[in-house]
Amino acid sequence: MVSVVQISTFFSDHGGVEKSVSDLVSGLKREHDVHVLCTHNVVKTKREERDGVKVTAVGAPFGIQGRPLSATFPLELGRQECDVAHYHLPFPLAMASHILRAPRARLTVATWHHDLVRHARFNKMIQPLLESFLDKVDVIIVTAPALIDHTPVLAKRRHKCRVIPLGIEEGRFKEEGVNPSPDQIKYGADVLFVGRLVYYKGCNVLLDAISKVDATLALVGEGPLRADLEAQAAELGIAERVRFMGRVSDEELAKMYKASSIFVLPSIFATECFGLVQVEAMLNGKPVINTDLPTGVPWVSLHNETGLTVPPNDAEALAGAIKLLLNDSGLRQKLGAQAAHRAHQMFTLKHHVKAVSDLYSELLTN
Repeated sequence: MVSVVQISTFFSDHGGVEKSVSDLVSGLKREHDVHVLCTHNVVKTKREERDGVKVTAVGAPFGIQGRPLSATFPLELGRQECDVAHYHLPFPLAMASHILRAPRARLTVATWHHDLVRHARFNKMIQPLLESFLDKVDVIIVTAPALIDHTPVLAKRRHKCRVIPLGIEEGRFKEEGVNPSPDQIKYGADVLFVGRLVYYKGCNVLLDAISKVDATLALVGEGPLRADLEAQAAELGIAERVRFMGRVSDEELAKMYKASSIFVLPSIFATECFGLVQVEAMLNGKPVINTDLPTGVPWVSLHNETGLTVPPNDAEALAGAIKLLLNDSGLRQKLGAQAAHRAHQMFTLKHHVKAVSDLYSELLTN
């Protein structure tokens, strides 16, 4: 049994990176001894066991550019003794702590989830730290091939990079029946979006696109831009066709996927490195409209194969893609079926956990 410490900014079932780390831990704990080291937004450090996994959440009540700061995190990190120390980036505090007081680990792994695209000055400030940290790790996991080519710090370390896509638990949204029940109908919308209501998701562009088509839209998720987006919908005169659902349960989300026609991920910045919600939609047999970012987003769902890809920040192009799919049920069904096949073949949690576990074993053996 391999002892593994997963080192993540936060540890929860909400948020893209946090959810992927939580899912990975759930899969790995069946065969490995897994411990989580993270932060939380209070003063005191908390030690607990969650679903059979020891979690140390270091107090970090302050931060910079949304990234936690903690004087005690390096001490906690330095106490760790394990076979594998697995970092999830971006996590500047952990990178600095590793340089100051690295854990006693046989193998150091880092998963590159995304860059801090919006914070150019902060990125420039921590660039030497990032370079030094990546030089020290043994292997870098990237979730899609495009990230290596379009991320300079990864491109010059491509010899260290391994591509391992993220994955979703196949049975998470499994429901009885093919057609939505009357109860599910109330959750239905022509177009579905799932994600945090934050700057890089491009929901403002999606609202502009919806104003140009005869369609209903449901947005699942919370975030700091909700009030602005609600105001934008009212200003565009589409408030009656747009529903802000907030956070919903997995059961409700399953009904929304079943009762929707298409899924849209309108992201406008490369902060969106993978777009795991695309996989959720694909597993539910829904065609995806995504954007042509220099990341893994258009690789997860392929243009004219599992959905359509449009330029980012282009409401006209997005509206045209929505119209095309809503007006052509045959194309919608074809792309949806191919989306489900691709998701089951490439993007399940079982595949992801096995690939990570196999990587640990390979590198520890060698």
